[in-house]
Amino acid sequence: MFPKRSPVHFVLGMILGGALALPASSAFAADAISFSPGNPWSQTIGSVTKTSNFQEYTVSADAGKTLQINLISRNPNLFFRVLPADSHKPLVDTAKNGATTWSTKADANETYTVRVYQDPDTALSGDVTKYALQVGIY
Repeated sequence: MFPKRSPVHFVLGMILGGALALPASSAFAADAISFSPGNPWSQTIGSVTKTSNFQEYTVSADAGKTLQINLISRNPNLFFRVLPADSHKPLVDTAKNGATTWSTKADANETYTVRVYQDPDTALSGDVTKYALQVGIY
């Protein structure tokens, strides 16, 4: 019949099964935007697909500095939203206005999350949308 399993196998199976059942967002980590010394701009190249329809980045800006985001892509259905730390309310969501650039002046030292995304309903299966995300702090 079936081999006899020890209680350790049962516990390990439950732990692994529980880990696999976690929502994808809990296992997702945003990429940190970094800057070369003396350069106020950073550029990241990325891509999204129908099944992986967003990428997230974090960037920190000091009080009084301007944060500017530029999204460059050939796909008009690619957008970005910017969220301050500890908030689910975006400062901007370019799906609402179609903008490809946005800026704000930081009132305090702040870490922002930038989500580059595509509506999965506009993506064809197998398509890859490439983009360049330019981030400036000056």
